[in-house]
Amino acid sequence: MSHITDMIRADLLRTRPATTLIRQTIGLGFVAGFVNTVGFFDLHVYPGIMTGNTVQIGISLARSDWHLFKLTALTVAFFFVGGIVGSLIRRHLRRRPLELIVMAALLLLATPVRARAAESIPFELGLLAMAMAMQGETISRIGTVSIQTVVVTNTLVHFADAVAGRFLSAPASTEGQGGHSRPTALEVAIPGSAWASYSIGACAGALATLAMRAPLLFPIFVLILLAADMLLTAETQPAGEKPAVGSAARPARP
Repeated sequence: MSHITDMIRADLLRTRPATTLIRQTIGLGFVAGFVNTVGFFDLHVYPGIMTGNTVQIGISLARSDWHLFKLTALTVAFFFVGGIVGSLIRRHLRRRPLELIVMAALLLLATPVRARAAESIPFELGLLAMAMAMQGETISRIGTVSIQTVVVTNTLVHFADAVAGRFLSAPASTEGQGGHSRPTALEVAIPGSAWASYSIGACAGALATLAMRAPLLFPIFVLILLAADMLLTAETQPAGEKPAVGSAARPARP
């Protein structure tokens, strides 16, 4: 009987961290998909996808579309500022839940701005861009997987690589003969759940934007839950164990 109890306890210890990582990945992906959709619905600019916005800047310059140029350039500038703020919080305060609370505050500030006249939309996009940059700067590693939850291009690449490595490749070569190690199930699940939750968040963002005046209340609520979850996870983690979600370790500079 004690042997069975020990097995159950060991299984829970193995699955609990994985469950936490997947839960937080889903929440972050949902927030990013939702916020990007709200920004795009308002004026066809993505607050968190700077690759597309940079292309839009080039196109608007070529077409002399100064209105689009102003919007996209403002969004990129605010995203850059948000990245700086996120980096300062990560480097000096080292409190990932605080980052999510600041993001929620930015989205809350954008809610009344969004409800005003159309002239306020550029400021709304700026606030949303800052929030997305802070998420991208702070949350760049989930467990052992380096991943971005703000955009899904690299996430899909990681997902495809993990699927190929785990299910479509021969066993890894022995040490010293080269080859790649076989991805774990968690390394497959994290990018997969990030992409799926991003899609669900985008759909939810579109429906909420069409149905209500304050759709950003949904991601605000999710961010508060995520911050609380991270705090509780940190409190119950054994001493010396690395945090489940956060930025990748930076090498020491000479």
